[in-house]
Amino acid sequence: MTSTHNAPGGEPGAQRDQLGGGSTITVPNTGQGRRLRAVPENVTAGDITGLRAEMQVAALGVDDWPAYGSPAWLRLDPKDPRVYAAVLEAAERHRRDAAETQRLDTLSDTDPVAWWREITADANAYAARQGHVIAARRTAEEIRVARDNANNRPPHQLRATPGWPPIAIPGQPGRYLTHGQEINA
Repeated sequence: MTSTHNAPGGEPGAQRDQLGGGSTITVPNTGQGRRLRAVPENVTAGDITGLRAEMQVAALGVDDWPAYGSPAWLRLDPKDPRVYAAVLEAAERHRRDAAETQRLDTLSDTDPVAWWREITADANAYAARQGHVIAARRTAEEIRVARDNANNRPPHQLRATPGWPPIAIPGQPGRYLTHGQEINA
């Protein structure tokens, strides 16, 4: 069943297709070919533009092309379809980047907390993964204290162990410490 009222986003005289749940808009057949179907209502103009760029690249019949503006791209013949494919790719990347920038600008104006959460999400995830590694590292203060303590140790108390040979006393040649004796060296 189709109704003949002006559907949102459609041309005057466009019809809303009720068979598919009312989610598509059809343009009446003008006698010059088949009936055109539009995409669902929740799709943005940017989504349609991206699909169109993909269809145009597919129609060119190329699988790979050099990056737009690269020396390899500049060496291509202007009539080579890869030139146009690279231009389409660059334009689509620019459109998506501009749309993302606009979305983030709008989000920062309307909900700064959500904006901050979104732009720092990757850094927070990385920090969460690296937290144990960072916590295991010694701080500069800990390294300085360890270095200072290494140079200022208290003297070691020499003790002979039963069953072991005598210990030579440092700085006193010919003197040994045997079990049962204690000396401060």
